[in-house]
Amino acid sequence: MKESSDQPLDQFICMLTEHQVDLQAFIMSSLGNYSDTLDVLQLTNMALWKKAAQFRSDAKFLPWALNVAKFEILAFMRARRRDRHTFSPELVELMVDVASERSPEVSARSRALRECIKELPERSREFLRIRYAQDQSVKQISEKTGRSVDAVKSLYLRIRRSLERCIDRRLAAEARLSN
Repeated sequence: MKESSDQPLDQFICMLTEHQVDLQAFIMSSLGNYSDTLDVLQLTNMALWKKAAQFRSDAKFLPWALNVAKFEILAFMRARRRDRHTFSPELVELMVDVASERSPEVSARSRALRECIKELPERSREFLRIRYAQDQSVKQISEKTGRSVDAVKSLYLRIRRSLERCIDRRLAAEARLSN
């Protein structure tokens, strides 16, 4: 097979794509807001692209990418410092450090979550898309679907519990296989 001169770039693209959910989970655990998370994820992806030539192919991608994300989170928080609804930079840095320490666990949970979401009924997946991809509030979903707010909350509680059980099963099975 002929080696492409773009092979390092192709590998970088594969690693960046493979770790999008991990990066998003890391940023979300630091910011706690889905809309802000998507903004910072986009900024992180742009920063990673700009630094692609600096990445050593013998290094681990995720810790490097999480470090870049950490600086993007901190820059985002500095830019929003005037908003009284944001965390202090010190607290954000502490949260980012804790999230960094837990990144292998987050990665395994993220993989399990992706697989568990695939196992959900289509109706449940659609409600997740509405809530998280479209960033709709429970009240907006209630109005959109003609269900009561309590019914929508109850539905999301059942979906979350189902996902939690599935994730726990998958992680336990993974742990048994690695022992």
